[in-house]
Amino acid sequence: MTRDAARLLSAKASAKRRWRIAVSAMGLLLVLALAGVAWLQARQYEALNGTRRYQDDYLVWSLFQFETEYLKLRLALEQAAGPSVAVDPDQVAQRYEIFVSRLNLVESEHAALVLAHHPDYQRTLARTQDFVRWADALPLNGALIREHPERIVAIIDRLEPLADPIRDLSLTSTHHVAEDVTRRNDIVRNQSRVSLGLTAALSAMTLLFAAVIYRQFRGLERYGDKQKALAARLIDAQREADAANRAKTVFLANMSHELRTPLQGLLGMLGLIKEAPLTSAQQEQLKAANDCARHLLAVLGDILDVTRMEAGGLSIAPEPLQPGALMKELEALSRPQAAAKGLSLHFGVDDDVPGWLLADPTRLRQILLNLLSNALKFCDRGQVGCQMRCGVGALGEDLLMVEVSDTGPGIDAQTQARLFQRFSQGDASTSRRHGGAGLGLEISRRLARAMGGDIHVQSVVGQGARFTLALPLRAGAELPPGRMVPGVAEASNAANAYPAAQDAADAAQPVTGLRVLVSEDNPTNRIVIEAMLERLGHHPTLCENGLQALHALRQQPFDIVLMDLHTPQMDGFEATRLIRELPAPRGRLPIIAFSADAFEESRRKADEAGISAFLAKPVELETLRACLQTLAPSRARPEAA
Repeated sequence: MTRDAARLLSAKASAKRRWRIAVSAMGLLLVLALAGVAWLQARQYEALNGTRRYQDDYLVWSLFQFETEYLKLRLALEQAAGPSVAVDPDQVAQRYEIFVSRLNLVESEHAALVLAHHPDYQRTLARTQDFVRWADALPLNGALIREHPERIVAIIDRLEPLADPIRDLSLTSTHHVAEDVTRRNDIVRNQSRVSLGLTAALSAMTLLFAAVIYRQFRGLERYGDKQKALAARLIDAQREADAANRAKTVFLANMSHELRTPLQGLLGMLGLIKEAPLTSAQQEQLKAANDCARHLLAVLGDILDVTRMEAGGLSIAPEPLQPGALMKELEALSRPQAAAKGLSLHFGVDDDVPGWLLADPTRLRQILLNLLSNALKFCDRGQVGCQMRCGVGALGEDLLMVEVSDTGPGIDAQTQARLFQRFSQGDASTSRRHGGAGLGLEISRRLARAMGGDIHVQSVVGQGARFTLALPLRAGAELPPGRMVPGVAEASNAANAYPAAQDAADAAQPVTGLRVLVSEDNPTNRIVIEAMLERLGHHPTLCENGLQALHALRQQPFDIVLMDLHTPQMDGFEATRLIRELPAPRGRLPIIAFSADAFEESRRKADEAGISAFLAKPVELETLRACLQTLAPSRARPEAA
């Protein structure tokens, strides 16, 4: 046997000895504890017995005192009636008062409880009370004895018949107490025997229990060693999985950021070229390039949503919305695609749906747009419908049901089983007609479940499909005047800007001539944003990072700042915080975040830094125009006619 093996066996033997000692000590402590309990019970019985005995002794003493005071009163009255002994009348009256006070002891609760079954007690008590009432009526006092000595004989005659009953009552109480003490002692002895028997049985069971525990501990010790080794392996595997998940999340976020940045340049350039004079062929080519870029942007949006969910950044913000207005927005967004394929649309809201609902409008719109987009994509003829109604769940709860149906080719059972899985498409063949990353339905179901609901599908091959979104029905209060529900513009670019109300006068008379400071580190994006601002009639000043933007702002006046959040030397967060520390009016300039990082964490940090609005790349010309229109200083707005 090697030295390591011997050391291991010695360690195991030591551990077993420690367990034996611990279990033995536990058994001994239990026995001692039970013995202490038995001793304590015995002491308690003894204390209770002593208390009862004290009460009984007090009763005997009370009756003895009552008899003694009766005899003293009688003797004092006889002496006062005879001529041979001179007796003070006041002392005789005092004897009477003492006798009456002893009567109260006989009338006590304990005496009544002990002697209630004895007939002499009630008779003696009644006769004594009658005598006291008669004597009090005289009244029996020093003046009566002094002035009417002839009345003393009558008092003695009334008192004489009480002698034997009082003596018998005293003897009865003594006998009763003696019998009661004997009976209690027998009971206590029997209880002591039972208690000792129980203690012995408990001790034996405790020792048996200790032996069983010892055997169990021996088995558990071996099992525990195996579990510890397994737990260590599981912890290592969990760490590796968490690290891989974090790395994947960071990778997806970085890829989304890196791809959105060149997309800003691509879509920006395409938007600028669109307004140039082009031939029909060039316009078709430009449209194809623009469609491809937008498709890529949609895929990136799905990847970003998945990344947010896996990073725990999914947030639900319920607010009041109008179902009718939402359906009109969805119909307006779906109409161009339906018209291109010759499909008819049917959108409706049942009469039992409340006029205002409480839900997250952005998430609800995202789910329904995804379902409608799929229906329009796969349906080649017929119609696509979207109907909102009220329903009842399996547990009787009220539900808001939105059904998106189509007359397309339908979905077979095998495809339905994997429809909501990530990267799964209805048509997974290499010759499939429709593109997509297979993330939309999975994202939609996760959003629905985050809102407390779910999505279900019903379909028969050749008869179309029906997707049903079921959410808890929560009626909402009407929005106060002046507050607008996010509309179509936000629905088409929900990730691009904070919802902002824009009055009709500004929309009719665009703001121009703004001095715009732009911080952007990407050369292509600088060219794009400069061209976009000039196209909108503004005067851009470009720099490459937040530090240069801060220096430029200190040197010359500007009307608004367009700040990229991720720039070298100084990022947009730090630059914004330093700008807000400048004195007015520079410290109060509107600052628009302009970033490819559209995560909620970045938006929150931007809010904390003092950002006025957030634009996620890529930003289109009209979105930029609307944001500048909303945040432009009042002096730069055109004068109203």
